[in-house]
Formats: sequence, structure tokens, C-alpha cells
Amino acid sequence: MEIGRARQVPMADEVFDLVREDLHGVENAIGIESVASVDAVTPISKHLQPNGGQRLRPALLLLCARFAGGGGGMAIQLGAVVEMLHAATLVHHDVIDVEQTHGGWPSDNVRWANHTCVLAGDWLYMRAFRVALRERVLDLVIGVAQTMVVGELIQLDRLGQIGITEADCMELADRKTACLFSACGKLGAVAAGVDPRDGEKLGEFAWNLGMAFQLIDDMLDFVLRDSTPGKPAGGDLKEGKVTLPLVYALEQASAYERNLVAGVLRDRSYDAVPFANVLALVGRCGGIQRTRARARQFADRARQILAAFPDSLCRRALFTLTDVVTERDC
Repeated sequence: MEIGRARQVPMADEVFDLVREDLHGVENAIGIESVASVDAVTPISKHLQPNGGQRLRPALLLLCARFAGGGGGMAIQLGAVVEMLHAATLVHHDVIDVEQTHGGWPSDNVRWANHTCVLAGDWLYMRAFRVALRERVLDLVIGVAQTMVVGELIQLDRLGQIGITEADCMELADRKTACLFSACGKLGAVAAGVDPRDGEKLGEFAWNLGMAFQLIDDMLDFVLRDSTPGKPAGGDLKEGKVTLPLVYALEQASAYERNLVAGVLRDRSYDAVPFANVLALVGRCGGIQRTRARARQFADRARQILAAFPDSLCRRALFTLTDVVTERDC
């Protein structure tokens, strides 16, 4: 593993600055791979690029590669692969959930017809697989894509069900989010050419990071999105999804309160039961606090895995990334 000059732990912006140049390379690679001969595909693919934010998944992959003593061209290509996989799932997700906005922007299925978006998402998957084949990591990438699709199918099957358990939520967090994070760690190690055992450890670190990320995302759906454009508060429940904060709350809820939540799940609206009532229930029963605490447990486990490696600047950056994930507010 890479040994860096000792200095203080990087701040959040500095973490991404460590791989900023390679992230530009990822953007360029995505741009090249997103150009299609069919007019309908390229605009959808390009539409995703300005909304990429910090590109957390490729940044994680690049940091893991740098931490493992490698990087360069292969890491950049694999960063593009994981971001195209993520983008494909977002396109399909908007269609499945009939989204109107995504991250404050009009969702793809609003700008383009659903059938066009489904095919464009398929095309993005194929482009990701093509690059993965070229880089000789196709088996790993296909395995992750299959896991994520199964996660979406499981979630669809559970829509509207009030009897969701903590274990159910953990399974979905694993399949929909953490598995791709884990792949970022493993692919970063592959790009660095390190011992497969170290690659597995990086994958385990990233998996725990991904679990923390998803649980915080579920929590933020309740506490912060009412003030964020394009992210209405309580959107998950309105779509029929019972996530971990509500699971924890329902463990202590009265029969009357459970019936109120069941009404929202049935109606898919807050017309009869205001969201403020659900939020009060989740807050009173400790759903927010317990979810954040559970996310922090995953983040702690991620840090424990990193602690087994020698100190370096990149290790400190990955430590900081666990804080970025668990303490984020959007």
C-alpha cells in the first residue's frame, strides 16, 4: 500500500482534490463513451454529466487505486465504468418510480419518453460492459449489475408493505448501493495491481462505506429534503417505500399510528395524513437517531479496516471520506 508523507487529515474538498485531475479524465472518458449513433441516446447520456456532483463512486475508486499504489489510465477507465453503471440505474429508477425531478433537475423520463429512457439505460449498461471487457474486469462488473437489478426487483415487490424489517432494509442497502461501492474498492485495487487479499479488504471497506451512505440517504429523506428543490420530504414513503427510520419508528408506534402510515402507503399521498405527522412519529420514536447511529457503525467498521494498513495521505483521505458520507446534509 502507498506510503505518504505524514500530515494532518485532509478536509472534504481536499479529498476530492487529490484525484481531481483523474476525475477530469473520467469525465472525458464518459463523454467519449456516451456518444451514440442514435440521436435519442446521446442527449440523455450528456444530460447526466452536469449533475454528477463530486462523482463519489469514481472518486472512491480513484482514491482506492492511489491508496494501493496505482492509478492512471486503467483507474480512469474503470471510474467511467462505475459511473456509467450508476447513471444507467438512475435512468431506469426514474422510469420505475415515475419521477418528475432528480436532484432538483427534471428527470430523464420527463424530458424524454419512458421507452426511450429504458433503452438509453440499457445502452449505458452495454457501454459500461464494453469498457469492462476491454479492461478485463467484465465478470466483476456484470456481477454487480445483476445484484443491483435484483435489488430493484426486491424493492418493487415490497412496495406498499408496512411489515418491512431492519434486515429487509439492510438487504436493499447492500444490493442497491453498497455492492457498487464495494466494486469501486475492488476495481481500484485491480487498477493498482495489488495482492487480491488487499483488494478484498478495500472492497470490504468500501462496502461498509456504501451501507453508511444509503442509511444516511434514507434518513435525509425525512429530515432535510423539504427545503431542497426537487427533493420533497417524505418522497420514499409516498412512493410506497418503508425505509429504516420508519421501520425503527414503527417498532414503537401505536396501532393508530401504524394505520396512519398504512394509509399513506395505500394512497401514495399525504392528502389524508400530512407528512408532518409521519415526521413527528419518526422523531418521537427515535427513527432518525437510530438510523444515523447505525450508519456510524458501518463507518466505524470501514475505519477499522483502514487502520490495519500503514499510514499515508490517501489512507487519511479515505478516513475523511467516511466522515463526508455520515455527516452529509444533502
